[in-house]
Amino acid sequence: MLRSAASLALVIFVLFANLASGLHFYLRDGEQQCFLEELPQGFFVTGTYKTEEWREADKRYVENPAITVVMTADDNTAVHRVMNQKGSHQGKFSFTAGSAGEHTICVQAQGAQAGGWLSSSIVKFTLDITIGEADDGGRSAIEKIKDISLKIKVLNAQLEEIKTEQKYQRERELEFDAATSSIKRRVIYWAFIQLGIVGAVCYWQLHHLRRFFEAKKLV
Repeated sequence: MLRSAASLALVIFVLFANLASGLHFYLRDGEQQCFLEELPQGFFVTGTYKTEEWREADKRYVENPAITVVMTADDNTAVHRVMNQKGSHQGKFSFTAGSAGEHTICVQAQGAQAGGWLSSSIVKFTLDITIGEADDGGRSAIEKIKDISLKIKVLNAQLEEIKTEQKYQRERELEFDAATSSIKRRVIYWAFIQLGIVGAVCYWQLHHLRRFFEAKKLV
């Protein structure tokens, strides 16, 4: 891959975790432009790009869907390519830094004249890069899921305890209602028994008193 010293020196800057940067530059059709990124090992790099072609008739830059963008990223320390992507005139890209050190990111716009536009077209390339936290292979997400799962289990256990307590309370209420109903029935039965006894005693006393009066010839 041909990289001129001028293209490599276009932009050299350092980005840290959670820091975003944006830049734009100009290319001719088929020209490649490269720049360097100093990246910590394992950090996840994402970004977006957009191309606009100079339209002489309108005297402005406009989008041309015919443009194809080729993007590569090389780990200069490990001498290993970590990204090789070909996309439309605008899109996204991402890669993970293989090792700590300089990474060379190159972009190339092709097909700017495919739409029948003027030759020697100039392409405005807008690039936004974000370097996030180190890619741990999804372990952080797994730990978060485990933590959420544990909290859900605790909540379910608490819910089961509440359900058990409510069931116990309902059973106690049913037992209390049954005991209350039984006591009420017994009170009523006892009241009727007492009333019967009192009636029987009154009848016996009246009957005995009448016989006494009759024996004494008082009536």
